[in-house]
Amino acid sequence: MVLGFFDDYTSIVEAQSYSYVFLAAVVLEVLTCAAFAMKDAIVGHLRHHGSRGAIALMAFGVWFVMFASKFVFIWAIDLIFGDAVNINGFFAILVVALVVTVVHRLADLVFVRLGTSSTAH
Repeated sequence: MVLGFFDDYTSIVEAQSYSYVFLAAVVLEVLTCAAFAMKDAIVGHLRHHGSRGAIALMAFGVWFVMFASKFVFIWAIDLIFGDAVNINGFFAILVVALVVTVVHRLADLVFVRLGTSSTAH
């Protein structure tokens, strides 16, 4: 949905067809989940150390994974789809990833609230 919006209404994403947009969205979702899993692993491993060095290493590790993952996203989309899907630059993928993450978190929140309210009756 988000990738399709960017394809239709901006020059951030350009795709030859909706099928490519859909498949690219699936690839980006898988890569985003992998990036968050790496982030969670770093935090989980270093959270209980408590030292300033561990906290600094955790902050750097999380930043690095989140920053570097955008380059992996662009590379993967280019490798898989070639000229059929173009995401125009680092900041473009950053915007797309940010919007996808926010929409994903909001959807999870709505899903949990709907599940909670339906079991309360």
